[in-house]
Amino acid sequence: MPLKPEVPRAVIGGTGFSEKATDYITISTDYGDVQVGHIELGGKEIHFLARHQALEVPHLVNYRANIQALKKLDVNVVYAVSACGRLAEDVWPGHLVAVDDVDWDDLEGRVRTYAEKGVLIHAAMHDPFSDGLREYLQQAWIQSESQVRELYKDAPTLKVGYHDGGTYFNINGPSFSPPKRETRLRRDVVNAKVIGQTLVPEVHLAREMGIAYAALGMCVDHSNFPGAPPVTHKDVMQAVEKTSIAAVYVLDNTVRFTPDNFFDEVAHNAMKYSIIPSQVDLDMLRVNGRTNLALILDQELQTRT
Repeated sequence: MPLKPEVPRAVIGGTGFSEKATDYITISTDYGDVQVGHIELGGKEIHFLARHQALEVPHLVNYRANIQALKKLDVNVVYAVSACGRLAEDVWPGHLVAVDDVDWDDLEGRVRTYAEKGVLIHAAMHDPFSDGLREYLQQAWIQSESQVRELYKDAPTLKVGYHDGGTYFNINGPSFSPPKRETRLRRDVVNAKVIGQTLVPEVHLAREMGIAYAALGMCVDHSNFPGAPPVTHKDVMQAVEKTSIAAVYVLDNTVRFTPDNFFDEVAHNAMKYSIIPSQVDLDMLRVNGRTNLALILDQELQTRT
């Protein structure tokens, strides 16, 4: 088995990152096996997990397995990368958005919690995305902007830009959202910047497991913004090729800026304040095939004695 990365961090992403990952190992979870590799960013070796392990459509991604695999590897910081479409007038394809909030509807079929028979979890979702990690993303963008500008020179449909904050609206997909729906979202969702299909329930599960989570949205299409050309899968994939490299530039610097002892009080204390011993039945979890979850919860409860 390869040596553990030197810091307990992970990137969740796809194109642009998966090509750089090596030394994959299989992590067994209560929800299935997960392949986790290693990737070098910021001069450090960290974990890498491809969100769509078997080309699953977004609403069928095994989110619980993915996050549990990282928890078993002692990961306490996740940098998530997600391709998305344009909702705000000031966001254009090519822009990167450091997400600070999330909203959703119509997410039938997605389990957003590890709570089930044997455990109740009441995780607070204020500041769902780590403020501290977002500060490092901002610093990293300042260092990376010139590289991104050079990268986009031969991509006239992409614009250079970065947004420190904004709401990511999550839909089920895999189809794109229709125009009238997006008109309603632009009107009703506070600070709506981008629309995508993959951050929910990932961010919820990371919070339940006490993992600090930052999300970098890559705007790769206009979605159904008024007056913009229709979205095609070909155009999206061409944009992904460039924006994913831009995201690599930014995360390379973000990892470099994030201290090895980084601590997020809200995220890293989440299990302490959301799990009550009297609401945990470890034996029931084991009987129901949740042996890994039982071990994780037992280790958490042991820290309180």
